Amino acid sequence: MSIRPFVPSALLVICSFMSFQGDSIAADVKKVKVESYAWTTDHMHIGVRWQPFGLEECDRYDANRPLISEHSSYAQFWVSWNAAEPTAKHTDYNKNMSGYLKAIENAVDACIARGVKTELVMWHCPGWASESGKSGAWKPRIGEYPQFTKRMAKHFKGRVDAFQLYHEVNLQGMMNEADMNFIIKEVFTNGGKAIREVYDADPKTPVIVSTSGTSPCQPCGARKGLKGVGAVAVDDYYRQLVADKEMMKVVDALNLNISDHANGYGMMDGKLIPNCWTQYDLARAKLDKANYFSKKILSAESWIVWDSSGNNHDVNGDGLKNEVDAFEKTVTIFGKVLERGLNTVNMPWCDNSSRWSMGLVKRVDYNGRVKELKPEWVIPSNDGGSDIVTRKIGLRGGTDNTFQPVEIPKSGLPFTVKDYINPGDPNHLHYYIWRWYSQIAGGSDEVIRHAIKGERGNDIIVSGSGMTGNEQYKISSYNRTKDSFTVLIYSGGANGKGVLEVAIPSTIQNGVHYNNDHSNTDFRGEGFREGTKYNGKIVTKDISRKDGSDQNSKTLIVASAIVSNGVLKAKVSGARKFTVIEFTR
Repeated sequence: MSIRPFVPSALLVICSFMSFQGDSIAADVKKVKVESYAWTTDHMHIGVRWQPFGLEECDRYDANRPLISEHSSYAQFWVSWNAAEPTAKHTDYNKNMSGYLKAIENAVDACIARGVKTELVMWHCPGWASESGKSGAWKPRIGEYPQFTKRMAKHFKGRVDAFQLYHEVNLQGMMNEADMNFIIKEVFTNGGKAIREVYDADPKTPVIVSTSGTSPCQPCGARKGLKGVGAVAVDDYYRQLVADKEMMKVVDALNLNISDHANGYGMMDGKLIPNCWTQYDLARAKLDKANYFSKKILSAESWIVWDSSGNNHDVNGDGLKNEVDAFEKTVTIFGKVLERGLNTVNMPWCDNSSRWSMGLVKRVDYNGRVKELKPEWVIPSNDGGSDIVTRKIGLRGGTDNTFQPVEIPKSGLPFTVKDYINPGDPNHLHYYIWRWYSQIAGGSDEVIRHAIKGERGNDIIVSGSGMTGNEQYKISSYNRTKDSFTVLIYSGGANGKGVLEVAIPSTIQNGVHYNNDHSNTDFRGEGFREGTKYNGKIVTKDISRKDGSDQNSKTLIVASAIVSNGVLKAKVSGARKFTVIEFTR
């Protein structure tokens, strides 16, 4: 049996009791300049996985929370085919769109209005389209899945920027009765071709098509047609994908799950895949060996458990499994994968229907109805905003004013207010680490990958006594909207006494995997030319492991420097653990 960290099917059941109440959540946007651009695999995105409840006021409130409206650059939506098209008549979106799909559509439009890019992950099958007649994780009849992806592409063309073709198909239980040949030919190749056919039709519109993430479950039943189980099967899964030339022509990227599973860092067998970033290395090496330098790897989903459930891990050795561990794991996992070259990372935006807890922010009583019906389920927020809901709930009912809050069973796993390290904070502790890393993607700005640690001629050079400790990460991007460069530096041993000397290329260079002859758009040469005057703003700080607040923050300025030898430079005196540098003209 698959050990699932997130079971959206339970949430979908809750959503099925609702009908979406309007088309207006795209409105009521905080005034922000939004400039559209074509998302390519050279762009960087840090965002959220958002499953809207389908209640107008609720989803508007969620869309306006800073997590989505200010800090996310993209949002990923899981679309259950079974929920989107529960009957054959629901394939006519103009006349019979399901309430579930309408909720997804309105949330997509809300993201677009806020300059947030969108991605759909499609999975599960309605009974009317499956070979078995059963709905859920069952094999569809030949031709049905590509027709579904074609309908989705037609409906969302120009609004949705990326499509993932399924979820965790390395496990047999994610599509019963299907083997790897069916997955590669029918789902990835034919399903992907159907999307491309729609997006390539006049007016031709860019789109990113990718495969499926991989479950990190080591003992779970592997897909028929894969060798072995667990990590061995994942290794064979990537081998088979890369070997299929027809499929590789269709997709822009492969996918993997970024998680803290098993050992706190995404371990499967401890050898082939001891953590999630070595799974990235595994897939990247196979692509490179086959000369697919143009193909990328995306994050299918990301999660980091924060509560005291059995799936959490005491990574800091303090004897507790709590939000401080999530804080530490987020520092490590995001640093490792972003520094390597993963360009998309997302996290569940709030507590969901899984048996353990991994949201970035807490469910709040947005309109006071939960407190009205279940006052013992809420506590005041310490920021003066909506009350904090202290347990997992579903919102059953037709409208914002008639829903009934229903507690989701704990299945023996704890979910109580005592698990919150700061109960009144609407955000979880690791949100503040996610938010720090999210600066590299620039929110609604257009941001592309810049230099990569260790890449010859395209390196991020950081030296000095302030670069110290067991964990050190360096990440760089170029903001095309603001014409600026951003560098994130994490120095785990920095204590305010050392110095960092930082140097990056002043223009976009030819990269091994990014910004090269294979890129859909040629960004090379953009940036600051030789002799250009530039400034730098440096913020170096610590982040509290008690409440996420900034500690020992200091701002430094680089004034009127001049680009020399194609390099931007900055000196950070009194460096702390978290440093961000923004270079501007």
